[in-house]
Amino acid sequence: METKNEDRRVQRTKRQLELALIRLLQKKSIHKISIRELAEEADITRATFYQHYRDPYEMIEIMQDRILNSIQQIINETTGGDSYVFFFRLFEFLADENVRAEILAFDSGQGTGYERIGYFIHNNYMLRWGEKFGPDQAANYKYYRYYIVFGCIAVVENWINAGKVESPEQMAKIANSLLPKEKMYLKNSPEDI
Repeated sequence: METKNEDRRVQRTKRQLELALIRLLQKKSIHKISIRELAEEADITRATFYQHYRDPYEMIEIMQDRILNSIQQIINETTGGDSYVFFFRLFEFLADENVRAEILAFDSGQGTGYERIGYFIHNNYMLRWGEKFGPDQAANYKYYRYYIVFGCIAVVENWINAGKVESPEQMAKIANSLLPKEKMYLKNSPEDI
């Protein structure tokens, strides 16, 4: 029983720290946030902060990792299926008030969360489709895949930055409509188009 209470206290402390970091990030750059200031905002001691994190950058990275893991699960569950379903699930996840999607805008030293999502999708999914293209199409495919992935990421980023006004259904329709109708990146040869 004691372990459960301790786990709850740790979870509560981490949650306080995350919310404090988000409040401070609304006022100033991550580079200007001190650990002392963060601890005061969360109403904890600096020693307590160091029990959980090395610095604010690590906090952002961990928060982004949680979001990325959830997005990876959505990708895994929708791979090979309808892109509308993927987009709907993605926007639905990011619309959830418990998901601090705004944290994706910050650079933890490994790029912003948006960049990390883009490269994750690119490296784990788009690269494997390249095997279907011959050497004469390699350059086109290289730039095409970046165009598709990071164009979609820009749509997500702008939706979040604008306050998530449109519903997940509306955004899924919009994002899906922006994909090429031929889906040439999924085809094996010209006969398949």
